[in-house]
Amino acid sequence: MNELCKDLEQNQKFLELIEDIKNNTSPITISGLSDVGEAQFISAIKDETKKNICIITYNELQAKRIARDLKYFYDDVEIFPKREIATYDYLVESKDLPYERIDVLNKIITNKVNIVVTTIEAVMQKMIAKKTLYKNILKLKVGSECKLEDLKKYLVSLGYERSDMVEGRGQFAVRGGIVDISLTEKYGTRIEFWGDEVDSIRKFEILSQRSIEMSDSIDIYPCHEFILETDIDDIKHKMDSYKKCSEEDKELICSGNYLSKIDKYFDLFYENQANFLDYISDKYLLILDEETKIKQRIDNIKIDNNNLIKSIAE
Repeated sequence: MNELCKDLEQNQKFLELIEDIKNNTSPITISGLSDVGEAQFISAIKDETKKNICIITYNELQAKRIARDLKYFYDDVEIFPKREIATYDYLVESKDLPYERIDVLNKIITNKVNIVVTTIEAVMQKMIAKKTLYKNILKLKVGSECKLEDLKKYLVSLGYERSDMVEGRGQFAVRGGIVDISLTEKYGTRIEFWGDEVDSIRKFEILSQRSIEMSDSIDIYPCHEFILETDIDDIKHKMDSYKKCSEEDKELICSGNYLSKIDKYFDLFYENQANFLDYISDKYLLILDEETKIKQRIDNIKIDNNNLIKSIAE
């Protein structure tokens, strides 16, 4: 246990709390903690219960503050931000936020994060079902067989875009029997084939394009969260029967540029829907920060959404 948390080991009330958590007693209310005391308390709970923790708070600023304080105790603390929903058409968008969200989801799925902090607004937003997002995880090993054409289709289905050379995240490039795939802004994986067999897997630097590390296997996860549930033809068929869908939107979606239209036609794209809590396994302990403020924020979100619907209708 962290040195700052050791005193809690001798506190009888804290020991009773830990026992209640281990016995799945819920809900448990704790009050009177300062900001630093809250982070210390949560870290001590994490150490004692060995459970992953998801903290839900009332806004983004508070989420960042909690995450900052917790990082004094744990390195692997992640913030799951709300999705920015566009009420207008756009040609280009920043991909920083979508990458932040998919990074956290991938770490949750692979159990590589101990504490996740998010907001009630992010929890309330619609998401695609977990089984849809992670239906096509790509797993490759040296010596395994994989046809190059199948690999290209897999990467496209995972949201990667083909380019002449990998220069940024979310891209892949094919040069003869070598496939480069960018996994972060700085690093990617380089897969070399001998026929249909994976001959080598190497990590490489995107800036220098130099290989730096060999590997026996690689798991490639979605690069964004809007993996299609069905193919474009099925979505077009649904849109044909939806009177409010414009011909311009249909053409854009059928051409493959569908990401900017998902918010507008979310229900047509995804029959199986979820929210963030559906991605959290039962290994996570759920903590609500400032429950009264969370309830007030829920009411405000509902009012804002109703006003937004009215303004769009007008």
